[in-house]
Amino acid sequence: MKSKPVKVGLRTIKTVLSVFLCFLIDSLRASSVPFYAVIASILCIQPDMENSLSVAKNRELSTIIGGILGMLFLLMERIFLPIQPEILRELTLSILLIPIINLSVLLKQKKGTFLTCVVFLCVTVTHEKDISPIWFAWNRIVDTSLGIGISLAVNSFPFHKFKVGGTMGKY
Repeated sequence: MKSKPVKVGLRTIKTVLSVFLCFLIDSLRASSVPFYAVIASILCIQPDMENSLSVAKNRELSTIIGGILGMLFLLMERIFLPIQPEILRELTLSILLIPIINLSVLLKQKKGTFLTCVVFLCVTVTHEKDISPIWFAWNRIVDTSLGIGISLAVNSFPFHKFKVGGTMGKY
């Protein structure tokens, strides 16, 4: 049985390059988590720049909104009173998704609504005990922004002019 050669598409190459650049830049920064930059980078590499820009815009706005709202919740909780027991806190976070979803709709960010909720919950659930929730939320936004910027730069590079032998698939 003869096997077919593996085709590596241009979008795959761009994704790999973009992810590696996120890791490279992360190694030069302190207090960052490359995971968030890498996720944004992977999501923003699209078949064309129009789609990349659309995904990047939704990703950036959703991360900023969710990050700020999560940070505000944690600050309010620290200033006034932690919500106890934990199940009551979780109920509060769940109910807070209603105004967050409505805000996304109001801001015409329907495509990014799920991501706004994910970032909000990421900040409030996984980082509630951090020394500085503001610092985490800020770094989360910066890391995502870096991943978006890197992916847009990589995706805009005219790789097709440098095609070296072989066949390349679309993805």
